[in-house]
Amino acid sequence: MVKPKNILLKLTGDIITQSSAGLNADFVRSIAMQIKRLGSDYQFSIVIGGGNFFRGTKQGLEIEIRPQVAHSVGMLATMMNGLIIQDIFEQSGIKTALLTALTCPEVGESITYHKINVYQAENRCIIFTGGTGNPFFTTDTTAVLRALQVNAQELWKATKVDGIYDQDPRLYQDAQLVKKLSFQEALDKKLGIMDLNAFVLAQQHHIPIRIFNLFDHEALIRTAQDTNFGSTVQ
Repeated sequence: MVKPKNILLKLTGDIITQSSAGLNADFVRSIAMQIKRLGSDYQFSIVIGGGNFFRGTKQGLEIEIRPQVAHSVGMLATMMNGLIIQDIFEQSGIKTALLTALTCPEVGESITYHKINVYQAENRCIIFTGGTGNPFFTTDTTAVLRALQVNAQELWKATKVDGIYDQDPRLYQDAQLVKKLSFQEALDKKLGIMDLNAFVLAQQHHIPIRIFNLFDHEALIRTAQDTNFGSTVQ
């Protein structure tokens, strides 16, 4: 029996707010349906951001609170998103487990290797929340860390852009999409699609990173079926 391909999926918190009405549960359901369609060929774990509720590096500055506090608020925001995703996934027929780096038994269980192994054996979609549990680390770095913990073969970073550009497409009309590049190139060029700590950790442990636009039609299906979809760093 062929083992399923093990994927760590990094989701932006914006998946929950792509609607003028606020929370967009239908889009989260569409993600759940794509994961179900990929079926037994793929096993997913998820790291979710919290920027739709609170982004520590931005709102923290705006309201003039200390960075340590701002980052803690951001980590709590990821827990709110995790609960939303867990409930919608469960309603869609996906077995889940919510693990958190911040101790809060009413929300989720603490992250341990034993629990990760148990839930993977049960083919549950593990939803990781609470960031790393420490300030000053982004959810990008968290995603690489969790990818290592679940022995992921690839990290899929789902974003709002088509992939990696050679310069900011919002500022430069001639910006070109880069389909493939090395970790060293990504580090040298400081392209900004992920933070440098995440790239360094992924490079050290040889974890390929796929970067793509989640809001394209059936983006997860396309990522699974087309290696040329989005950009790849390896």
